[in-house]
Amino acid sequence: MLAQKELQLLRDIAVGDGVDLQIATPTAPKRVRTRYVGMEEGQGLFFSIPTSSRWASTRDLLLPGNSVVVRHVLEGDSGTIVAFKVKVLRLLHNPLSVLITSFPETLQSRGLRAVKRGYPGIGVRATVEGHEPVDAIITDASVSGCRVAIKQQMMPEFDGNKILTLYYQLESKTLSINASVKNVTYENDYVYIGLQFGEKQDAVSTLLERHILYYE
Repeated sequence: MLAQKELQLLRDIAVGDGVDLQIATPTAPKRVRTRYVGMEEGQGLFFSIPTSSRWASTRDLLLPGNSVVVRHVLEGDSGTIVAFKVKVLRLLHNPLSVLITSFPETLQSRGLRAVKRGYPGIGVRATVEGHEPVDAIITDASVSGCRVAIKQQMMPEFDGNKILTLYYQLESKTLSINASVKNVTYENDYVYIGLQFGEKQDAVSTLLERHILYYE
């Protein structure tokens, strides 16, 4: 059962907010972004699942009992990222395409203020070619890439053909990862940047080992 503080964080996710879903598969987890629809407190959660053809393979994975990790960055000064694991209960097709999941038993969270105190694998400094370094939050990560969230007022606009370098603190050392910007989206107060890691970087493995928000 969720503690009251964790339950409040879940309540703070607004209907229509974008969320990241990490769906368990026999090989590597599949990651997609969709929208939160709502919840029946203590019973289950609801997410919109598009019916477009590019979602066909994802829909095939949403079988009852399969595990899904949900991640979301809450608005506010702290830039809190929340993550929790649920089970697929049912995927409705009519009258709307909606995923129904179990209610989370636990919830993890990290805030930007905590990040500034040096929690590894969550808070980073991001440098884009031609711009000053800014604070960023990793919201999702895999062996091939990650997604970072940056406050819009901190991040100037730029085209997608850029190399971005992430710096994060590991004890007394600062490690760096080079990545290619694959996509940039603007949502609420944040800029979300999809990144593809460059090949053969030991710092990537270190980052994933330290990424505590349900990395699989």
